[in-house]
Amino acid sequence: MRLTAAKSNALDSNVPLVVLLVTAGKTTSLPGGTLGERALALMGRKVFEAGMRETLVLHAEDRSGPRALLLIGVGAAREATPDDFRRAGAIAIKEAAKLKADKVIVGTGGKAAFSAESLQAFGEGAVLAGYRYSQKKPTSAPAKSVGIVSDVKGAASVLKTAMALGEGANIARDLGDMPGNVATPRHLKTRAQAIAKKGELKFRAMDRKALEKAGYGGILAVNQGTSEMPYLVEMDYNPGKAKHTICVVGKGLTFDSGGISLKPSAKMEEMKYDMCGAGATIGLMHAVATLKPKNTRVIAIVGTTDNMPGPSAYKPGDVVKTGSGKTIEVINTDAEGRVVLSDCLHHATKHKPDAIVDMATLTGAILIAIGSEAAGLFCRDDKLAARLQESAERTGERLWRMPTYDVYTQAIKSKFGDISNSAGREGGSSTAAAFLFEFTNGIPHAHIDIAGTAWNGPKRDYNEDGWATGYGVRLVYDMIANWG
Repeated sequence: MRLTAAKSNALDSNVPLVVLLVTAGKTTSLPGGTLGERALALMGRKVFEAGMRETLVLHAEDRSGPRALLLIGVGAAREATPDDFRRAGAIAIKEAAKLKADKVIVGTGGKAAFSAESLQAFGEGAVLAGYRYSQKKPTSAPAKSVGIVSDVKGAASVLKTAMALGEGANIARDLGDMPGNVATPRHLKTRAQAIAKKGELKFRAMDRKALEKAGYGGILAVNQGTSEMPYLVEMDYNPGKAKHTICVVGKGLTFDSGGISLKPSAKMEEMKYDMCGAGATIGLMHAVATLKPKNTRVIAIVGTTDNMPGPSAYKPGDVVKTGSGKTIEVINTDAEGRVVLSDCLHHATKHKPDAIVDMATLTGAILIAIGSEAAGLFCRDDKLAARLQESAERTGERLWRMPTYDVYTQAIKSKFGDISNSAGREGGSSTAAAFLFEFTNGIPHAHIDIAGTAWNGPKRDYNEDGWATGYGVRLVYDMIANWG
């Protein structure tokens, strides 16, 4: 999908569909020629009152002007949030698909008007709604071209950002929705490599031999039960003379059976989504490579394998030595993501970054604690936490800060190793975060537990129930772009 800045007269042109965002209250005129006049008359009769996400579709009776007009209500102008515009963008594209409109022109009516923030949000929603799963023939096609009329200065640049972020999230969604026999560790590595090559990023992939040489026993232990090759993938964006370095780490378990601590069979098919942190990290780097933020070097690190109960699988009671030198007593082989991330986070510290952010579908406990409306934010650095919470407000990808008390660190102390990979059910998300903090050497580190938001997550017009959401791409990019 291509987003462009359009001129105001495009609203009266002969296109398949014109979309108008309209505020509640008195409206004296609407563009769109005869269709606009008909819509205004219906508004006068209160057939359409422009309530939030209320819609009205009118079809042309002649061939002059637009062939169809879609009104989308955004409520009272002072109450509309950027996420309301993001949802409006999704509604517009979904309606366009129903009407088989390959070209759409968007404008505003009444007191509605785009700001730079709401224009970007609308564009993101449009691109997100254009997502089609690559492994299955779609039942409808999204619009190819969306022109948006606004008075926003630099609208073309704003829409470029919207496209890059929407595309990045859609990459993450597509990787997440693929089955584990397609989105294997090798597939994640290959997809990341292609994005790096296109975006002129440095790329490195450590396979089993390289991981063994580095002593990365965490990821190798989880990989013991499978025939799949493990990888630690690194994508490096360096604008030159960077003032800051941020490492983004993604958990890439392409399928998690639980290993020897086998999961129940009910809904086990959803464990193909256990790589959504990696998917979001790879999608993020598409946006970074496209938009090229200044002053900040961004290094993405993905640890990827699957977790299977094969004859050589690691076992409860095993003690695993990680790349950091710390040892892990394995209590539960289903707590494998943190074992993989132990080496990824240690690898990130070698770059001496200003901050490390990891995204991981780490615990089912976070879903029980706060549901799917927000991801859990675990961070002991108040400044880093504040940056992410501000980005969450701007992007609509919500975060809720969770406790990181020292008692959670005490809970994972081990008799037979330095730490154990499970402390039981109580405070499971917080003890998992405490485990991760052991591997970042005091560098400001934010762990984002996306197990509730990565798929079948927040109910929005731009997210489909039961599908991957691409959560985290827009959130983390916003933090990077506003690092300062």
